[in-house]
Amino acid sequence: MNGGEDKARPGAAGQMQPNRGFVENGWFYEEDQQSTRLGIRIDEHLHSEQSRWQKIDVYRSVFHGNILTLDDLVMLTTRDEFVYHEMLTHVPLCAIDDPREVLIIGGGDCGCIREILRHPCVEHVVQCEIDERVTRVSADYFDWVRPVTADSRVELVFDDGVRYIEQNAGRFDLVIVDSTDPIGPAVGLFLADFYTKVAAALREGGVMAAQTEAPFWYPAELARIHKQMRMAFEHVQHYWGTIPTYPSGSWTWAFASNQRRAT
Repeated sequence: MNGGEDKARPGAAGQMQPNRGFVENGWFYEEDQQSTRLGIRIDEHLHSEQSRWQKIDVYRSVFHGNILTLDDLVMLTTRDEFVYHEMLTHVPLCAIDDPREVLIIGGGDCGCIREILRHPCVEHVVQCEIDERVTRVSADYFDWVRPVTADSRVELVFDDGVRYIEQNAGRFDLVIVDSTDPIGPAVGLFLADFYTKVAAALREGGVMAAQTEAPFWYPAELARIHKQMRMAFEHVQHYWGTIPTYPSGSWTWAFASNQRRAT
């Protein structure tokens, strides 16, 4: 997830409102604005710090493994993170002919890098994450981070993703937007102006993939994001998967391109 923004969910009126995460009696809870609560039993609080951008914590759970939270909200657990990262990467990569250059905006936990490197045709992966501490902390608690970041094909950039993409027009076969949710500073990563900049950074036939929220909890937000993407891309398709530790357990992603479709 791209650092520096709050993870949040839409309120009853359709506006994005921050979720609330907290620890109580050995359980980590995340409450959203639909009067639901996710609880994960935790066995140890492994790490806590306040970076320039956000609060970073890691917990250990016997069942879920290590859990990364940003601003007290779940970003990933070792038990189910593979679903999020595989869906965000393999779907677009398998639809592109011979993808070689990939950009990840956000993605500080490096799960997307791990999956992208499974494709031998990829020659270069740039990850632009605003909060370096997310990556450094993840390296201490998630075993895939150090091997993938040491790969010669990987370049880590710690900077603002919007600024970076503006400086790299026509360069990438795939841009992955692994962002937090559309509230506060992250709102700009879900608007047509940003998607237009992503489209400009793609080569002919290039694709953007992005996370697009929980379909059953927040259909109005999903529809709004789709409309914004269609202002920048000719083809926008959504697909979904199951992530038990995300709100509602269901999540969606988008495949967007001006030249190709996912199927």
